[in-house]
Amino acid sequence: MLASTTPDERMLFGVRHGVYGFPTEELCDYLIARIAGRRAIEIGAGNGVLAEALGIPATDNRQQEEPELKAYYQRLGQPTVSYGDNVEKLDAAAAIAKYKPEVVIACWVTHRFDPSAPERGGSNTGVDEAEVVAACNEYIFIGNQQVHAAKPIWALAHERIAPEWLYSRAMNGTPEFIAVWSKAVR
Repeated sequence: MLASTTPDERMLFGVRHGVYGFPTEELCDYLIARIAGRRAIEIGAGNGVLAEALGIPATDNRQQEEPELKAYYQRLGQPTVSYGDNVEKLDAAAAIAKYKPEVVIACWVTHRFDPSAPERGGSNTGVDEAEVVAACNEYIFIGNQQVHAAKPIWALAHERIAPEWLYSRAMNGTPEFIAVWSKAVR
């Protein structure tokens, strides 16, 4: 269905509903096959739809519920994420400590800001993805080439694909991708 939509339509829907990446059936099938029955969680799960479709725990720091961030998004004219009832309030480190997953999935999470490399951007409340990679057997990240170009973990060995069935609200003309950091590749 998403193949018949325009980038403008996807962007408008995503902004109106606080959605960044769209959980297609093909994405869910890919992730279920990749998880292959191992213990898995989603961090930065937002509305929790993807984790629910995969039958795995959904976690998020739920920062967009904070009054300051809600006010910031309101000034931008954007709604905040509507966190699903299945989304447990845990940051990535706490979620990994609690669930001890073999596989960690994240879509569109922002990496942690490093003051020694300000050109990489990020957020003070972002995810320390190097810690995530070290803490599990496989870290699967879904994002957009331009939006996520500055992630520090690109320096670590990984696989990357850009399937045509992956969609987001990005309108920058670069492809969405799935990147996998696996102990098998390291």
